[in-house]
Parts: sequence; C-alpha cells; structure tokens
Amino acid sequence: MIIKNYEIGELQSFLFNLLLKGKESRMRTRFLKLLEKQLNQINLERQQLVAEYAEKDEHGEVLYKLETVDGNEIEFPIFSEDAEKEVQKQILTLLNEDFIIEETADKIDMLNTLQEIILNCDLEFTGKKATMYDRFCEIFEEMKHPEITQ
Repeated sequence: MIIKNYEIGELQSFLFNLLLKGKESRMRTRFLKLLEKQLNQINLERQQLVAEYAEKDEHGEVLYKLETVDGNEIEFPIFSEDAEKEVQKQILTLLNEDFIIEETADKIDMLNTLQEIILNCDLEFTGKKATMYDRFCEIFEEMKHPEITQ
C-alpha cells in the first residue's frame, strides 16, 4: 500500500471519526498507530530541515521572531530569503514522498479489514471530502493481494 506523506493526516482524521466497533475498531486502531508513527517521523524530519536552514546565534541555536497570528504571539524561525526557498522546497519533497505499508502476513488482516471499511463506507460526501474519499478508495483498491505463505 502506498500513501503520500501529505495524505496521511487526512486519512487518519477520516478513519478516526468513523463509528466502528469490534474487530473493525481494533484494526483501525492498529492502522492509526502506523500512520501516527509516520507522522511523527515526518514532523521530526521537518524540524531537522528547519534547524538545518534557519539562521542561528553564536551558540548554534535557531533564531526566532515573534509574530502575532489571530491575536496569539507565535515564534517563527528566521531564514534568509534563499534558505527559506530551499527549506520550503525540501519540505515539499518530504511531503510528496511515498509512505509504503508492506502487505505482510502480520498486517494483511488489518489491511483487508480497512479496505472493506473504506470501500463499503455508507456515508455521503460532497466537495473536498468527496475528492479525498475517492483518493482513499484508490489507495485501498491498489493494494496487492499476494498469496501469503506461512
């Protein structure tokens, strides 16, 4: 199964909000743990990119500027113009990378259950949600089903 990194959060949110019980709920929870692990990795790599490209003080610490956003003061790292373009390019590359979930014997039951949940979802969607749901269906329809020998 192949999911783009930028799709993980939306898929996670979609699955999290489905009303499920029993085995379906357990398999969803296992799958959400896989997605959460990948999101944590993406966030770590994003932070590393920011730290790599941001302006630093004499001790090598990232410099920040305070800005007010919706009435809240938020710290933003400081970048030179070239560094900001490069870090944005690198983060975009990271978000467009594939997250591959191997369809191994230990995951096949979970993946098949999730495929069944997604493809037979009895909800109605419009607009952006309809487009996202269609993409989630594509992801699960593209799953391979090799014979798993044990």
